Amino acid sequence: MLAMRHATAAKRHEPRAIVDDRTFILATRDTGYRDVAAAVAELIDNSLQAEANDVQVFVIEGVDQTDGRTEELPGRSITMAVVDDGYGMGPETLRKALQFGGTNRFDDRTGFGRFGMGLPNSSVSQTRRLEVYSWQDGGTPFYSYLDVDEIASGRLRAIPAPERRQLPTWLSADIGANGTAVLWSRCDRLGRLRANTIAQRLQAPLGRMYRYAIWAGSRLRVNSSRVRPIDPLFLRGAAPLNEAMAYGSRLRYEFADPDTGRTSFVEIQFSELPVARWQEWSVSEKRRCGIVGGAGVSIVRAGREIDYGWHLMGGKRRENYDDWWRCEIHFSPALDELFGVTHSKQGISPKLELRTTLGPDLEAIARTLNSRARAAFEALKATTLTPATKLASATDQFLDHHGLRATDRIGGLKYHIDVSPLASPAFYAASIRAGVVTLTINQDHPFCKKFYEPACAPGRTRERFALECLLLAAARADVTTFGTRDEPAATRLRTSWADTLAALLDGL
Repeated sequence: MLAMRHATAAKRHEPRAIVDDRTFILATRDTGYRDVAAAVAELIDNSLQAEANDVQVFVIEGVDQTDGRTEELPGRSITMAVVDDGYGMGPETLRKALQFGGTNRFDDRTGFGRFGMGLPNSSVSQTRRLEVYSWQDGGTPFYSYLDVDEIASGRLRAIPAPERRQLPTWLSADIGANGTAVLWSRCDRLGRLRANTIAQRLQAPLGRMYRYAIWAGSRLRVNSSRVRPIDPLFLRGAAPLNEAMAYGSRLRYEFADPDTGRTSFVEIQFSELPVARWQEWSVSEKRRCGIVGGAGVSIVRAGREIDYGWHLMGGKRRENYDDWWRCEIHFSPALDELFGVTHSKQGISPKLELRTTLGPDLEAIARTLNSRARAAFEALKATTLTPATKLASATDQFLDHHGLRATDRIGGLKYHIDVSPLASPAFYAASIRAGVVTLTINQDHPFCKKFYEPACAPGRTRERFALECLLLAAARADVTTFGTRDEPAATRLRTSWADTLAALLDGL
């Protein structure tokens, strides 16, 4: 009995680990990444900091690549991967990268990363198994992993020593001499979404977050489709979503670090959206483009957007007229504490010093822009255009943009082009009303993403005009069948055309 008491007392005084890894791994899964895009962004940050020029995100379903195998699985199992051509890692660096807090760049204020939490933290928030391959100089990759279930059961108590292992065959094509591949091979936080749906939903947020990196030449792809930059200020990008105007000059504020004495800058730019040109768009189109309900401030840290919302506007409350202007705030990681940036880089909580310095100026500008938007709408209300005249006016703007005249309109008809989702699988639809032929390009058909949107890029006016002429000719032919015995056949032909085109474009 005495021996048992001594043993119990000795056990009570045994040193305990600061972290109980078996419960920690389960608790940290709920760090709170707002969506899968925010979690994937942590991996892309690492790729860009490793000087990658090409970053690919894969979202696939129905297979398991664990341990390099490729096996069909029942149900809808999702696997995700981020593959880059950065400088890669050796075995010790790889092992440290899988540690929570393990990094050679802790508190580095020169790039995206800083805390060494991004890779493991974001990964376990989405998957029960994280696998990393990394290679240099064309050699066989080093491999290691984390497995939530093995850690929670006590079977895995340390980062496995990296070993040489070939990449899964589906990832081995088109890789550089150096690089890293991060696999989430047992994703269990994605609900019942299909892989294609997840891939599509990644495009817009990644395009916004990494717009500056893409503009600078980085190539970012999701399932082989290039991510296109999205400018929330509407100053850059594909026409007509680049027709906003910068409002005022770029503001610059200097802040000093009390500990080091070094100074850093906050830079702010406002833009004003073209009310007269865009207010005629449908509500669904304005919502799709991020105009309606899009009021706010883009917070950009080290060239990457980390938040978007109603920030630093003092006492100004958000109103509908605020949809018609935008603001962008840039700062460096040296000011993380001032902006209240957390280790997951998903938002800001500005400190009082920042609010009191920026708030009065930004509030004054916000109120001015709100008043200007209100005045623009009131001026438009003063006109008495009929709906048909308004549609013709929109058509006139389109034709004027291409240097056409009213007398150039074929058969006395006017033409208008819209881009929005269609209920049918067709890649376009045609309608005619009040002498105006309206061509609607199906936003959800691959043709829109792979042909029409690229043709709308700056500097491609001739290509866009040629493509639109082809489509308008097809629309003009379609409307001649309306109300005739040929209309059902034309509809079937258009649907067959769309299906065949989608199948052919699937490989591009």
